Amino acid sequence: MRQSRRSQAKNIQSSKLKWLIAIIAATVVLTIGGLVVTNNLFTQSASSKELLVLKAEAVSVQHWKVPAKKQPISAAPKDPPGPAQGKKVVYLTFDDGPSAYLKQFLEILEKEKAPSSFFFVGNEFPNSDKATFQRMVSSGFVIGLHSYTHDAKQLYRKKNPTFISEMSRERDKFEELSGIRTNLIRAPYGSTYLTKQQVEQTKQNGFRLVDWNIDSNDWRYSSGNSGAVYQNVLSQVNAYAGSNEPLVILFHERKNTLEALPKIIKMLREKGYVFQAYHENETLHENFHKDPNL
Repeated sequence: MRQSRRSQAKNIQSSKLKWLIAIIAATVVLTIGGLVVTNNLFTQSASSKELLVLKAEAVSVQHWKVPAKKQPISAAPKDPPGPAQGKKVVYLTFDDGPSAYLKQFLEILEKEKAPSSFFFVGNEFPNSDKATFQRMVSSGFVIGLHSYTHDAKQLYRKKNPTFISEMSRERDKFEELSGIRTNLIRAPYGSTYLTKQQVEQTKQNGFRLVDWNIDSNDWRYSSGNSGAVYQNVLSQVNAYAGSNEPLVILFHERKNTLEALPKIIKMLREKGYVFQAYHENETLHENFHKDPNL
């Protein structure tokens, strides 16, 4: 009986020992497993962080590679010269282009070293191209705006005149086509048609307006009548004899003007005039309203 009880006690102790070993083994396994899982989580987290860093670097590099928006070329020189001191100055200006004659005008003016200003009509932009526009500016010519339609009935009508809206639209379109930003304008048929309100709006919208004090009236003569254009300019220039007042001469891109131009330039040089291009920062204000801020 005692031996049987001792045997039972040993069996119970043995069973308890096995359970204890099993519990310890399970605890060790769970601990090791937890460490492995934890390590994997940290590893995955580190990988995720590294991935985020790589993505951030990729975005940073991508932004670095995107070029900045190209700034438009200004149609005006940074340091406006103003009329040459102590000299008689003439500004040659040409309206209603760009025309089929534009490149021929440029060739003559470049040959004669006579920088000039051109006032383009928006509807005529297809007659030229970006390369020509940029060549003009780089060669010392100035490009101004002359409205989109050149239609006086729309530009100056009493109800909802289109003068300001057309000039703004043309300025933006010309920059889009050429990469050149210009604020210089000339009102079709002259600024006498502008109301006081339109004059103020012109200034508020950052435009610089120029009229003229000599009108070639080239539009009045037939395409082959260059002699009449020359004589008309000559008679008006002679009226300024003895004066150093700068001359702003109005021409148009017409065949008769093209043919008369070399002779007109020669005549002006013989009378002691030097040539400058009128631009938006010009210190001379030549407008029919006699406004020093227009």
